[in-house]
Amino acid sequence: MSEHHDSQDIDLQEEAGATFHRGSALSIFHSDRKEDFIALVCAMAIALGVYLKF
Repeated sequence: MSEHHDSQDIDLQEEAGATFHRGSALSIFHSDRKEDFIALVCAMAIALGVYLKF
């Protein structure tokens, strides 16, 4: 009998005994930390734009 693999499990990683989803395998960033930092900068820029407009 063949083992069933769910397509949602393609990006699973195990670290320190915990299993988690790494995120998109199609990310343009090489590290999750850099991706998070860029997202934070973008969110702050949007918030500043909204604040200054109103």
